[in-house]
Order: sequence, then structure tokens, then C-alpha cells
Amino acid sequence: MDNRSDSSASYRSFDRRKHRTRRQLKEALLSLILEKGYDAVTVEDITARADLGRTTFYLHYRDKEELLLESIDSISEELLAQIAPIPPASWNAQPTSPEANPRDPIRVVFRHAADNAPLYLIILHGEGATRASRRVRAIISQKVIEVLHESVEGGAPIRPQVPEEVFAGYLAGALMGMITWWLESQAPYTADEMADMFRRLFFQGGRRVLGLEEL
Repeated sequence: MDNRSDSSASYRSFDRRKHRTRRQLKEALLSLILEKGYDAVTVEDITARADLGRTTFYLHYRDKEELLLESIDSISEELLAQIAPIPPASWNAQPTSPEANPRDPIRVVFRHAADNAPLYLIILHGEGATRASRRVRAIISQKVIEVLHESVEGGAPIRPQVPEEVFAGYLAGALMGMITWWLESQAPYTADEMADMFRRLFFQGGRRVLGLEEL
């Protein structure tokens, strides 16, 4: 018998159990925060909801904050990975159908929020980790600044009237505010519809969208 094969199989089995246990704990924590708020949740609540023992919890995490922050970091890195390769031209393109421009970065953010709605609601409300919303806002702001720099290098006629970090912060804040309203309203529109409406509001302006240009 090949001992190396046995060791490899044992490691894979252990790794699967580890990921499954961590996923159970994360899901339990998120559901409890949405029900009763971060401060009211205890480790006992989490382990009871996940149907796991306290000893198992402490084998993986120091406390509930570490568990929440790992969830936030993981979702933040995932969002960054999805946005990072998107070319600058996609950011200032006109609203299009999802089929025509599936990698529209604003569409990517709304779809990501839809796929991870419970965690986004926790992040956007600042439950238990105020730095969470700052982390997501920073990711979006940084990408906006990168796009502005790449556009200038590509010869795009950009003549900003405000500092780039102000523009980036404004866009990120507006986007997160719209996502918060959308999720709190039980997502009455699809992610793609929200992305197109946000693009129109932000890049065309409320006055034009409402047909009030003459005012």
C-alpha cells in the first residue's frame, strides 16, 4: 500500500471537513446577526445553530469577531478578484444588456451583492465590524482611481474638476447606498436592472433621468 496516497487522501478528507465546518459556522453567525444583531450573538448561539460543539468552534476561531472578519475578508477578496481584470472602457460604457456587456463592473458589484445578500446587509449596516464597509468602499474606490489612470494613459480626454479620490469616494458611496436600499427592499429589481439604473443616475444625473433638464 502506498503510504503517500493514504496520507494525501486523509489530508483531502480533513480539508473538506475543515471547509465544511467553517462554512457551517459562518452561515450560523450571519443568520443570527440578521435575526438579533451582532452584539447579542454568543459563541453558544453559533455552535447551537451550526449543530457543532464549542470545542470545535475554538479549534477554528478565537472569537466571533474573527469568524465575522474572515467572512468579510473572503467576500472582499472575491469581489476584488472579479473586478480587477475588467478593462477601463467598461466603466464609462452606456447601459447595455447583460448579454452585450456581462463584465460591466457595476453589474458585477450588484450581482455579487445579490449572491451574498446576508453578508452585504451585515457589512453595510456596520454590524460588529465597522471596518467592513470601509473595506468594500476602499476596493471600489481604488478600482475607480485605477480606471481613471488607465484611461488617461490610453489617451481618454478626462479633465476632472474635483480630486480623483473625491470622485472615487462619491461613486463608491453612491453605489453602496443604492445596494443597501435594494437589499433592504427585498430586491424588487434584478441586479442587472439596478446596475443600469445606477449607471444612468450617476453618469447622466438625476435631473436628466427625471426629464427636468430645463430646470
